[in-house]
Order: sequence, then structure tokens, then C-alpha cells
Amino acid sequence: MGEEPKIFIWKGGWKGGVEKTALALAEAFKSYHGLKPVLGVFEKREEVGFDQIEVKELFPKKLAGYNSVLATFLLNVGGFLEKFDIVFSHSGFFLKRKENFYVCYECGDLDFLLQNLPPLSRMAAFPVIRLHLSMMKRSDMVIVPFEELGEFMSRHGIDYYRVWPASFVDTERFRPARLPRGKKFRLLFVGRPTDPRKNLSVLLRACQRLKDEVELYVVGDRRKAVEDNVHFLGEIGDQELVYQYQRCDLYVLPSFWEGLPRTLLEAMACGKPALVSNNAVGRTLGKFVITFNPFSEEDLEEKIRWIMENYGEVEKLARKGCEFVRKNFERERIMRGMTDLILRGYEEWKG
Repeated sequence: MGEEPKIFIWKGGWKGGVEKTALALAEAFKSYHGLKPVLGVFEKREEVGFDQIEVKELFPKKLAGYNSVLATFLLNVGGFLEKFDIVFSHSGFFLKRKENFYVCYECGDLDFLLQNLPPLSRMAAFPVIRLHLSMMKRSDMVIVPFEELGEFMSRHGIDYYRVWPASFVDTERFRPARLPRGKKFRLLFVGRPTDPRKNLSVLLRACQRLKDEVELYVVGDRRKAVEDNVHFLGEIGDQELVYQYQRCDLYVLPSFWEGLPRTLLEAMACGKPALVSNNAVGRTLGKFVITFNPFSEEDLEEKIRWIMENYGEVEKLARKGCEFVRKNFERERIMRGMTDLILRGYEEWKG
């Protein structure tokens, strides 16, 4: 391969699935190829073992897209990217320079996202999504997780995309376990409850209507619950998270939109039935889950009741999903494939 390429990965924060995937990608370059990327972050953490370029957030944390837009713009105009041969980010940002090979990963149809957001969230997201698309068109390679996103790419004149998922699951950690069931049907939500795209409110309302039959456990936020059957666990460690997946009867993902959510992969790898918004799952995983309309708490309530009444049938579906996810989304397979794809693309770009 000649001189080793210098790699920059825009990471941003530390908590979300996208941010965890960015760190895993850096670790994969180091483990499989002996390359040590530099990370772009909002706040340095020395314990991660990678050099980092820090750019402070200007906007509130909930406006993560705006913070990343500003940060990548400052990195570019400030000349910080000149020394890097390969630059990577989730979605398109101000990271392309003449001298670098810019790769962006897009996990979903952004037009569909805009159509399905609540009005205020749509207004806030519109400028960032337009910029994502503009910067994506300037990239040298776009990677998408599923072939079905080809229509979205073609719609925006992008014909140089490659198909490979970035989301993965640690199958050694997230695995099935037989735990005793409780008196009430146990639901689990994992995500950022304050993010309006996650649509937790529709699940809370459905659980209020089912308060004598179900309990809901919410991972990602700690607050006082209004209903006795809702428990906010806050942020928890991986070991406790695995237990919560294994302990639940049903994982629920009510988002208005998702690409390839890691939490869904984790729940499925633990063998758990999943009830997922029909806007939050693609065809690849959709055949292993039950779906519902995210705008209808009545539909959500009805589907929860149906699953409770037909749980044996739903468990069979979950076992098939578990086998599929553990085979196709295992961490080493996904990360090695992603790094190989990027490095091959870089060599072709160099000519």
C-alpha cells in the first residue's frame, strides 16, 4: 500500500450510537491495519488512546447537527485537515479538501426523515439536512447500510455509493438469557428521551392506558415518573444494559425515523421480541419485528396487546431475528469490512 495514510474521523460527542460507531471504526483501523486515526471531538478524553482535535460546542447539546456543522467548518478553514489523507464522518459535513479522500456514511433516507418529523423538529432539521446532502455530493465515497437506499442516492444524483452497514453488536456481550418473567408485561425503551425524534411520548401515553398490564423501563434519562408503571433508569453501564434487554419481555422503538439503530440490534441479539415504528426499520430487519404507526398511540396500544396475547408466536420470530443479527452484524465482521472498503476506495482514488 506504500506510505501509510493518515486518517481523521469526525466523532463529535461520546454518548450516542453514531459516536460509539466512530470510536469503533478508529479502533478497527488500529487493530486490523496498524493505523491510528485522529478523532475530532467536542471534548477530549485521554483514556480512549487516540489523538484528538477538540472543537467546543457553541449551540445547546440537543442541536448536535448544528454543532457538528460549525465544528467541521472551523476545522476545514483552520487548515487542521491538510495533513490527513482519509477523512470520515457520519453524514456530510465541511470535511472535503482537494488533497483528501472524503468518505461519509449515510444510514437512512433524509427526505423521508424530514417528511416524518413533527413540524418544529422539521424546521430545525431542514437546514442541516440540506447541508448534509450538499456535502455528501462533494464526497469521494458514500457508504449506505442497505441496497434499498439506492433510490435516495439516485434522487440526489449520487451514483458512487457503496453498501455496507456501520452499526454492529457485540455478540459476546449481548446474548440471550432465560430470566424469570414478572407479574406485569415488561417493556424497554433505550435512547435519548429528550430527543423529539425518539417519540417517547407516544409510548408513555400508551403505557398510561395499559398501566394495569405493563411496566415500562426507560434507559437514557432519569426523571420522576408521572405513572407508577414507568421507571426512568438514567444512563447505565453496558452490563446493566445487557440485563435490561434480557429481563424485558418486549423492546419498543417508537422513533419517527431511524437508520440502522444499534439498540435494535442489541435487543435482537439478546433474542428479544421488538415492536418498532414502521419508519424506524428497513426491509432487512423488518421481517423479524412487529411494526406500528408512530403517529398513533391507539395502534401502538393495540400491537402491545396483540403481542401479549400471541407471545409464543412473537418469540419464534424473535429467535429467527436473533440468529440473523448475530450472524450478520457481529462487530469484527462489520468493522473489518468497513475499514477494508474505505482503504480500497482510497487506493482507487489515488490511482
